[in-house]
Amino acid sequence: MYFVYQFKETEDPKGLTEALWHHKVAHQIIFKDGHNELWLLDPSQLPAVEQLMSIWKDDPALLQQAKTTSSVVRTTSRAGIFSQLKLSPVTTILLLLTLLVAVITQLGADIKTVGYFSISPFDIKNGHIYFYDLAEVFSKGEYWRFFTPALLHFSVLHIVFNTLWIWDIGGKLERILGSVVWSVGVVIIAVLSNVLQYQISGYPLFGGLSGVVYGLIGFAWLLPILSKRWPIIISKQLMVFFVVWLGIGYTPFPEMLGLGSIANTAHTIGLLSGLVLGVVYWLATKHRQS
Repeated sequence: MYFVYQFKETEDPKGLTEALWHHKVAHQIIFKDGHNELWLLDPSQLPAVEQLMSIWKDDPALLQQAKTTSSVVRTTSRAGIFSQLKLSPVTTILLLLTLLVAVITQLGADIKTVGYFSISPFDIKNGHIYFYDLAEVFSKGEYWRFFTPALLHFSVLHIVFNTLWIWDIGGKLERILGSVVWSVGVVIIAVLSNVLQYQISGYPLFGGLSGVVYGLIGFAWLLPILSKRWPIIISKQLMVFFVVWLGIGYTPFPEMLGLGSIANTAHTIGLLSGLVLGVVYWLATKHRQS
């Protein structure tokens, strides 16, 4: 059994559970610690559950159609998309900010604008780049710089790859964890990835959500191993792919493909941060497990 959702006291799970059974989704409603909880038998059915839950949260009356037609998920896909935006507001805001930064920096081509988001302000004179160390950045009070490099991207492939994974994995995690916990986790992963990347490389011109992507993937992969109440979001094959790609990043191969230099430290620290946060979250919520 895989934990999916904890209903609020004001939410009646009856309509949702009827729709789930209509769509042959094996599940169980368990009353625990004063709340109803939705548990799923087969984690491969999670996408269908998420879509029906999106419809249910947007307009419970729409689920009544499920009793007479099996096309309710398809015919209400537009409503489902808007519901997904409502259920994952921080994910949506993060992606919109990333796209906005990509536009105003022209994907890194406008070097002056990039300087507003890089981990350190910098000047380029006579072919040399001059920048501050972290202590100076901190003393200047420009605290946002510890996070904003995550919003910088330097190619279309770079931003497409990262935003798609954030939308998919990040959106699912936000719906499970809640927006506050998810936001705190993203900030921690981004800051650790950026700071250590800068400390180790000693160069401020880097960026991207890749560290956050690796952190979310590590978190989502580990939790089902630690707790049976967690749905499997990251398959073994996908985890292997990301670990292999992490290793490839330390070789000249990405540059040979025209992908440029990769911030490998940010990726590695992001993954390790996600794994550690997974353990911390599991320990903090262990009392809720059955």
